[in-house]
Amino acid sequence: MMMFDKFRQLADEQTGIPSYSHGQTGVQSMTRTASGMSMLLGAASLNIKTVIKNLDDFLLKPMGEAYFQWNMQFLESKLDVKGDLEVKATGTNSLMQKEVRSQRLTMFLQTAQNPAIAPFIKMNKLISELAYSLDLDPDELINDPEEAALMAQIIGMQNNAGQATGAEAGPTGEQPGAMGANEGVPPQGQDLGATGTGGGNIGTGAVPQSGETEFSG
Repeated sequence: MMMFDKFRQLADEQTGIPSYSHGQTGVQSMTRTASGMSMLLGAASLNIKTVIKNLDDFLLKPMGEAYFQWNMQFLESKLDVKGDLEVKATGTNSLMQKEVRSQRLTMFLQTAQNPAIAPFIKMNKLISELAYSLDLDPDELINDPEEAALMAQIIGMQNNAGQATGAEAGPTGEQPGAMGANEGVPPQGQDLGATGTGGGNIGTGAVPQSGETEFSG
């Protein structure tokens, strides 16, 4: 088993793709939390993104330039668009830009929760941009300001109703006091008897003396 772990470690170092990126768990302690796992996967994906960027720079871009030059040279009379254009392959760049933009929008949304900053933020626009960065359609997911105000009013009424129900149920479902709590003084003192034990047989208490009615000699 130790030999297998050593070979796995060597393979991770050689390929630059760690084991936890393809499902192997328990490799490091940082994989126990979601944030730690996200950081590790983000760092591990850099090598894969580098390979994809090489495809953009050394395969797709030269191929696009070759097609453009051939069309300009042999199909000049048949093309409606003419000019000196630059071909750019933006596969990796657009992917990384979306990822970074999504992270920054999420951080800004957390900052906007500050009551001092919230009045200056167009919250519906911010949520729309966050949906765009996640490749979601904001028109299908986000309410307009009027619908949002109505939903906020409904949620507030539900919260108020729940609080009122809890306040009414409090006195009827009240639990008995804890042990040792001050629940008042008994109306009459307990009769401890002549021995001072209250009829029990633990402790000496007050022993009857000679001449008393309960003295047995």
